[in-house]
Amino acid sequence: MISINREEIIASLISNINIACKERNMSINEFCRCCNIHKSLMDNLKRNSIPAVEIIAKIAIFLNISVDELIGLTEQVRNRH
Repeated sequence: MISINREEIIASLISNINIACKERNMSINEFCRCCNIHKSLMDNLKRNSIPAVEIIAKIAIFLNISVDELIGLTEQVRNRH
């Protein structure tokens, strides 16, 4: 059986977004504006709410990484199953 840890996915999303903002010297609001997503994204993540796949895709495209990388689905996680 495949088990996905919701908390790990959310932690990866938050971490990747924060790193991207720091690297680009931009605020979360600027980041959201660039990705064309609502600025409440981070608040919702902190409330344990995973965004819709369309939002995840927009973020991954903006960061120029795969959705796998964005949500922390690394090779190590895949090999656990």
